[in-house]
Amino acid sequence: MTSDLLVCTPLRVEARALRHLGANRVLRTGYGRRHSVRSAAELAGREFGALAVAGLAGGLDPRLRSGDVVVGTEVAEWGGACRCRSRRPEALATELRGLGLRVWLGPVLTSRRLVLGAARAEAARGGLVVDMESEVLAAAASGRPSVVVRVVLDTARQPLLGPGSPVRLSGALRRLRATGLPLLRWAEAVAGAGSLDAVRSRRSREVP
Repeated sequence: MTSDLLVCTPLRVEARALRHLGANRVLRTGYGRRHSVRSAAELAGREFGALAVAGLAGGLDPRLRSGDVVVGTEVAEWGGACRCRSRRPEALATELRGLGLRVWLGPVLTSRRLVLGAARAEAARGGLVVDMESEVLAAAASGRPSVVVRVVLDTARQPLLGPGSPVRLSGALRRLRATGLPLLRWAEAVAGAGSLDAVRSRRSREVP
């Protein structure tokens, strides 16, 4: 089995944040459930050893703030049963904390619509963060190791379109970029050697 990591990022800005991992390793899957279902079907024909879903998300737990990183222990559709459990999320969280990031471990919810306002409090009973893609994409791992990493963009106190939104977006994307090499090391640990060495080799060739 190949040990290589495939990272699914729904949005273009998320894919750009992780482009240092290589174009063959980062797949932009599209926003929302409809695009995720299509991309998940296409993943059936791809070879990879481990799958990560990475991007931004809305914070549900009142302790979260914009820029926090959530490593999903499991992922489920809001109102449904758990579909996928992450492989060794604690090890990934430990490495991310070593970079000075505020990291949380817990469930990730996937909703069919944006969760705003009072709906956040209801959703918080089931997860730390909410997005619109992870549950569908993580299921496409089909038994291979998978993990979900989401950086909090907005919270109840820091709304998506509130004051300071551009600054929060920039900070969240920087933190998303920082998850790249830890994700490769996670893949190396759960699916075998190869992914990290390939990136190191490519980056060394890029140095003038």
